[in-house]
Amino acid sequence: MKLNNFQKNFTIFFSVIISILIVTLLWDKINLPLNNASGTKGFLVSIGYNPANDTIRYIFFIGLPLLVFLFSSHSINKKTIGINDLFFEKDEEIPGAHKSILILSVIFIIFIFLEFFSINFNFPSYRLDHFHDGNYLTPVQNYISTKKLWTSSYLTHGGSDLLYPLLAWKILGVESIGAARTLNIFLILFLKLACLLLAYQLTKISKLKNETKILYFAILCSILISMSKYAFLEANYYFHHRDIYIILFLICFIELFIKSDFKYLFSILICFIATISVLLHIDTGIYINFILFFYFLYLLIIKKYFDSLLILTSFLIFWIIAINLIGFEEFVAFLENTKSMIFSMDLMHGLKYPVPFFSIGEDPNGTRATRGLLLQLTAGIFILNYLISKNQKIFTSKKILFAFLFLLSLIMYKNALGRSDAPHLRASSDLPLLINIFFILNYLLIYLEKKLIIKINSYKFFLSLSFIYLLFYYSLNNINYNLNNIKNYKENFNSFINLEDNIFLNEKEKELIEYYSRISKNDSCIENITFDDAIPYLLKKPSCTKYWASWLTSPIDLQKDYINRLKKIQPKYILYFLADHEFDGIGIYERIELVNSYVLANYKKYDTLHGYLFLVKK
Repeated sequence: MKLNNFQKNFTIFFSVIISILIVTLLWDKINLPLNNASGTKGFLVSIGYNPANDTIRYIFFIGLPLLVFLFSSHSINKKTIGINDLFFEKDEEIPGAHKSILILSVIFIIFIFLEFFSINFNFPSYRLDHFHDGNYLTPVQNYISTKKLWTSSYLTHGGSDLLYPLLAWKILGVESIGAARTLNIFLILFLKLACLLLAYQLTKISKLKNETKILYFAILCSILISMSKYAFLEANYYFHHRDIYIILFLICFIELFIKSDFKYLFSILICFIATISVLLHIDTGIYINFILFFYFLYLLIIKKYFDSLLILTSFLIFWIIAINLIGFEEFVAFLENTKSMIFSMDLMHGLKYPVPFFSIGEDPNGTRATRGLLLQLTAGIFILNYLISKNQKIFTSKKILFAFLFLLSLIMYKNALGRSDAPHLRASSDLPLLINIFFILNYLLIYLEKKLIIKINSYKFFLSLSFIYLLFYYSLNNINYNLNNIKNYKENFNSFINLEDNIFLNEKEKELIEYYSRISKNDSCIENITFDDAIPYLLKKPSCTKYWASWLTSPIDLQKDYINRLKKIQPKYILYFLADHEFDGIGIYERIELVNSYVLANYKKYDTLHGYLFLVKK
């Protein structure tokens, strides 16, 4: 029996749904034994769970339905990916943008700056977050004291942990907690402006009619700039300040798949971004370099040897420059730091990924975890469907660009698999969400172009429609625009960055810092083995070892190195918790048993204060 189009599409859809049900039921069946050769302690280790399980389950959950979709599309609709056509597709000319898009861009820039200058710097209380503030305050204090980077601090995120606050202090001329925190909001401002450029690039490659592109740009731009929010610590939204490098990479990367006079320049720029990003942000940089590597292989396959040579040469030149700037010793320390983080972070910091569907209502992150997987899956289906489609292309860029885009989205979800809490799940849904929006918006406007009979074929009509949409956008976001804050921005900003650090401390913390400062006045460094990582900064002294966040030394080899450094430096005092404090249900001294045993064997009680124990060398 011959099926009609509806029956064919329903059969494909039903096949995919069945495959999703199968992978969901098999989710818990994929269970590798824990492999913890490094001796790391963390929540997943405590329950005997191998973090690699989540990655394998994720690949299976996304991979099987996509294979079913591909197979059923081939069997029913006779659709398949033409590898030769996909790899050797020719570049297409891109029509120039109409001045209306420039007008809209200016309006969005005004919106962006209105929101930026509306930021409220007056809080009912200013509270120091030792865990997050400490991530950058103590590393930058170590740098100021030693003029060293990775050799002075074991960095959790990358070089940005110390370079960002240092840059803020240099620009603002103030070394304070407030000044360091403000850099985040400037980075988010830059991120929003970069999103406007990305919206332009995505609009440019769409094959919508020029007048329709005006509305398309307005909608896409508003969505992109709304995917980030100003925050003084962690943004906890879809786009984080670390995503600046992803956005910049995509802006340049798109240019390589269209007919462009600046293709070689953008090839060089993506190599620059790849180099800078991995130095500043370990995870983001790895993802970008991963895509760059596969793009290099793609160039070799299609025999664009000059382009591949340019990529390789640029990449090597930028790394030679980087190594010369930071020094070879720092480069080696960077490699060791990066390697250690890659192989131990999931064991130390990981949380088990909730079972899709069945965890909804039982796990507080179950709904978000399920939605993240489904967004990734639908993004893959949209892209696969486009790659196998025999219909007229809806984008002027080469189709393979979207294969790279999905690959980037696929690997970036590793952040959610590594630590499956609400902030990481939300932030890891940024690219799959963007892909879904991008395709849905294109198909919707294509449908409207075909179905709606609009006699007024004029830019004025769509520009007017875009302005109506902007009014709607403004009405939804007017809470972010505060005239009083805008008027007093300069005064509020200067007041915030010049706040005394003591303002961020409670009375007990002030007493602790005052006491510790008094007994360690003759010491050149601070040894703090607690979760309160900002203490060395508050005392304006470096940490005695590069392990300023002692809980990160959980792997046995790092603990041994930590102990050797303590033996060499022999700090007079060490700050401890009076009772063990837990993170993810695991105490800090349980995480670093070897270090704890060494300290307790070589130090004795000196004094206690507000739940802290001061130890002194025996």
